[in-house]
Amino acid sequence: MPQKLKRTLSLAECIFFGVGSILGAGIYTIIGKVSGYAGNLTWLSFLIASLTALLTAFSYAELSSAYPKSGGEYVYTKKAMGEKIGTSIGFIIALNGIISGATVAVGFGGYLTQLLDTQIVVGALGIITLIFLVNISGIRESSIINIIFTIIEFSGLVLVIISAIPKIGTVDLFEFTGFDGKSVLMAASLGFFAFIGFEEIVKLAEETKNPQKTIPKALFIASGIVTVMYFIVAVSAVSALPFETLSASSSPLSDVAEKGLGPTAGLIIVVIALFSTSNTILSNMLGSSRVLYDMAKEIKFLSVLNKVSKRQSPYAALILILFVMSAFAFIGKIEVIAMIANLFIFITFFTVNLTVLLLRKSDPQKERPFRVPLNINNLPLISFLGMAMTLLLFCFNVYILIV
Repeated sequence: MPQKLKRTLSLAECIFFGVGSILGAGIYTIIGKVSGYAGNLTWLSFLIASLTALLTAFSYAELSSAYPKSGGEYVYTKKAMGEKIGTSIGFIIALNGIISGATVAVGFGGYLTQLLDTQIVVGALGIITLIFLVNISGIRESSIINIIFTIIEFSGLVLVIISAIPKIGTVDLFEFTGFDGKSVLMAASLGFFAFIGFEEIVKLAEETKNPQKTIPKALFIASGIVTVMYFIVAVSAVSALPFETLSASSSPLSDVAEKGLGPTAGLIIVVIALFSTSNTILSNMLGSSRVLYDMAKEIKFLSVLNKVSKRQSPYAALILILFVMSAFAFIGKIEVIAMIANLFIFITFFTVNLTVLLLRKSDPQKERPFRVPLNINNLPLISFLGMAMTLLLFCFNVYILIV
């Protein structure tokens, strides 16, 4: 009989987990590349990406309130489209988390080489192993580490903003010269990588107190906090440094801090980036393990992965993730894998929005503590708009990869 996880997480812990998952490595590494596409309009690209994420958050909120399971998207899509589609989405989500985590680990290794005389792959494998040990120790310990790392990440972004304050207002944030709507949308499709993570909150449903109400609240609060922070950081970055300089940098926010407050501030951001990438790996590993654990409860050939330790940790799934993530750590660059990861997440978000529509028709009597508002004939317009925006950014993401 499958073992159950223990409900220990509060609303605050879920919010910290969501903010920590989103803030992660994305904003510290991808903002420079985004500015190369959008220039001074980088802030607009991030707002477009955040709007797309927020629209889909409504669908996640309804589904998580109706079906509070750690399998998340796997559970929702299986209900709406059958086991084959659900299983496919489950594997996509788990693999996306694993590959993204491996790539971020390589980013950690790169940052580490600026402080220690070591090889990138050694740093990457070291942090993957360390985060595995944190996860294997249990959700309570993982939550405490996540809260600490999230505060550190947030503090780093505040330092970047402070360093740029004297420059804010000195550049034209509506300067379109050399850019157009297409370039802004291309930047938004790439910048969406920085918003990946809020959906990880739904995977905590079986470990959260009163998940039907707590998970939707955490989704919206975490998304709102990050949207405001990203907008201010984007404005600060293009105000402090020319976008040409930002786009060429491998550590753009460190350069912004160094420009405004000196080398020490730049070094502090490098150190914070190590915590940030670590937190992203923590979230990816935790989220992927919960998806595999939930799938293993129902799919026979995965049954070995539903084993839970005495510390209430799905250790079998975590061990598999440790080896797969370590294998992927030997390849890939952050900016390339960001676009590949985006392809997976766009497919998932489109499917999640579609799932809300399908379940409204096939399971109308199901209790939904949270319902997406603005409905016509019981079909939410927000979910339709979420599908449209996701498809639009997906197309521009494919365009970037091809061109």
